[in-house]
Amino acid sequence: MVWHERRYANLALRLSGFLLLGLTALIARHLFSAPDPAGKVRLSAYLFALAQMVTLSAGAALAVLGRHLFDQVELPARWRIHIPPRGKSARQRARDAA
Repeated sequence: MVWHERRYANLALRLSGFLLLGLTALIARHLFSAPDPAGKVRLSAYLFALAQMVTLSAGAALAVLGRHLFDQVELPARWRIHIPPRGKSARQRARDAA
């Protein structure tokens, strides 16, 4: 049994998602609390915005999906990679058929 299939994993993953959303709120509060008086955007503001985006995305995914984040999804045939069997190439088979 994989760890995310256990009983407590769903609760733990969702709880960590809500904790990340709380961290997102703290980052947003820090970002908007003290604007730069010179009007210049510093590198730290960009880094905080990046951290906010990452924690918001990960937190929302964990809070909504929980352990279903790790579910396998079957792809339609059109999106699968088709590797032809070894042997004759498609051109050689077309020449042989003609």
